[in-house]
Amino acid sequence: METRTLEQFKNRLAQTIFWCAPRADMASPATSLRTPGMRPRLLEVSRSSAVNTVVHARERNGGLDIRKATIPTALGDGRLLVYFPNDDLVCGAAEQETAGFFDVNNIPPWDTLVDYLQDDQPNVDSFDTEYLVAWVPPALVSLADAGINVNPEQCIMWLADTSVELANALRAENLLT
Repeated sequence: METRTLEQFKNRLAQTIFWCAPRADMASPATSLRTPGMRPRLLEVSRSSAVNTVVHARERNGGLDIRKATIPTALGDGRLLVYFPNDDLVCGAAEQETAGFFDVNNIPPWDTLVDYLQDDQPNVDSFDTEYLVAWVPPALVSLADAGINVNPEQCIMWLADTSVELANALRAENLLT
């Protein structure tokens, strides 16, 4: 897993859950987790910097309480999603199936972004070594699952279904089953 430590990832995850859980709305999956003031810039330096823009905006807008956030039991009944951007075909099937939860590029809403990572070594399942991790609130898990199921290139999937370094590290900590 890239230079970020597991503890730093867990802090970002706790803050993401704190921010997103009360905002998730099944009636508006395309907009409820896309806070306009947190949108990454179109021409970011890198994918990692785009995610960092969201993380810093969430921290700034979340007040003091977000800095004290902890990971709830069972990830607050949400799930961790992984997106492999280098494998994306931009077919739009997941966007259509999820009423815009995923965009045309299969990217989950920016409020849900936790981290962009690159593994040091290829994994045994041949998943790409670069990936974005997002947390899906419980109210939207079934919708995200429907998007995953229609995604022909399999560039989006549940983190638990992969062998990327982060998934293995979270399994070792009993945070991912």
